[in-house]
Amino acid sequence: KTPILNEAELVALVQQGLPCKTLSTLLPISNGPLGLGESIQQLCLEAEKAVRNGNQILILSDHGVNATNTYIPPLLAVGAVHHHLLNKGLRLDASLVVDTAQCWSTHHIACLIGYGASAVCPWLTWETTRHWWKHPKTQKLIETGKLSDLTINKAQTNLKQALEDGVRKILSKIGISLL
Repeated sequence: KTPILNEAELVALVQQGLPCKTLSTLLPISNGPLGLGESIQQLCLEAEKAVRNGNQILILSDHGVNATNTYIPPLLAVGAVHHHLLNKGLRLDASLVVDTAQCWSTHHIACLIGYGASAVCPWLTWETTRHWWKHPKTQKLIETGKLSDLTINKAQTNLKQALEDGVRKILSKIGISLL
């Protein structure tokens, strides 16, 4: 019903029985600037191999960023994989799902969809919402009634609704009625 997934929905998507493959969009910092092009090319080849092996859902994930690994920007990753699969005649055989920390607004989601993603799981957005809700100041506001009786599930439902409404507004402005 929506291109915006939370972590539980992403897990459910993987467990629904369709062949899925998670591809890392991480790259070693030690490779320097020239490593980006090589990493994108490798990601595209991995995506092609995964689709040729029958995977119908490819998840491009940036989980695991640390002091030695950074990430391919998600727009660059999804756009490169989308066009590579198009050029190989395989794009219609798989859906692209982006699992990223680099997406926290409706603009980011709309751009990822425009570049070829079928769905987006903005995992850091969900994690940030949980941290905000657990913060003592937020809890104090809830206790004093300055914030409505807000559960973590309600906070994340509100966020998801706001993101969906924003994406629908963007799509309506550019004439796309179906996603």
